[in-house]
Amino acid sequence: MKRYLSVNLLFTFCFLLIMTPLFYSLFNYISHNLVSAMPSKSVVTPLHMPLISVDRDFSEGEYAGQVAVLMYHQILPEEVLQDIHYNKLHELSRTIVTVEQFTEQMTYLKINDYTVLSLTEFHQFMTKNKKVPAKSVLITFDDGMKNVFEFAYPVLKKHGFYAVQFIIPSTITEKTVPFDASIVQHASLDELVRAADVFDYGNHTLSFHEMTADGTAYLLSKKRENVKEDIESANKWIGHSLAFAAPFGEYDESTLEILAELNTGMAFTIEAGFASPSNSIYEIPRMGIYPEHTLDTFSNIIDTHGVMNK
Repeated sequence: MKRYLSVNLLFTFCFLLIMTPLFYSLFNYISHNLVSAMPSKSVVTPLHMPLISVDRDFSEGEYAGQVAVLMYHQILPEEVLQDIHYNKLHELSRTIVTVEQFTEQMTYLKINDYTVLSLTEFHQFMTKNKKVPAKSVLITFDDGMKNVFEFAYPVLKKHGFYAVQFIIPSTITEKTVPFDASIVQHASLDELVRAADVFDYGNHTLSFHEMTADGTAYLLSKKRENVKEDIESANKWIGHSLAFAAPFGEYDESTLEILAELNTGMAFTIEAGFASPSNSIYEIPRMGIYPEHTLDTFSNIIDTHGVMNK
């Protein structure tokens, strides 16, 4: 019996000797990379970031009657793509554009003399008859993904371009963690602040970027007062209410009424089309940019045919 007990004790000791470092490493990884980076439903420190104060004079030359508003979601290098980024047919998720494609598209805008508008300039084009160049675009991103700040931001900054990032405040993390292509990561508060020389931030709801079990978007399934509270809370967190984009592009007349009640400056859809002052200010169309788009396709998408002489 004593021999049996000794063997058990020895086995237990060896097991703990081997496994303790492994358990510690696992705990350390979770606490530093998962728990600390998890979004808080109570939301982290408010952003309160002022809008980019770029408002250029475009009164010379031809000007646009309509503007292509581009919509992106995620930007990832080809080399980091994994199985999670593909569907069952091994097609790249439609929310992903590779860095290589994105760089090529932004270079095309640059060498072909396109003007990339700031959010303020676009708003004035839509509401105050501001003249903008014939070849003008607005670049937008939905969801506030970390990979956009990691990979799209440097490309945009290099070319001197501006963009709009529609963020979900409840997903923004307090701590900045290393990029990991194998998991879904949203941006941190610090990343938003550091990228504010390129990005203006818009409202993508506080925490209603969700669907019910039957696939109905929260903006359509939740009570009106809850929807209004969510959108208003996100406006307060961001620090302004200039721009809104509905998650999944799902909204109804009640949503539009709420946006008006909250003095929202403008709202964007996922319906294809060019933006012009004749659009409903709360139903501005956007051109989705997807992985299957070639450079020729991209050039056709942004060709507004809306030139007007001064």
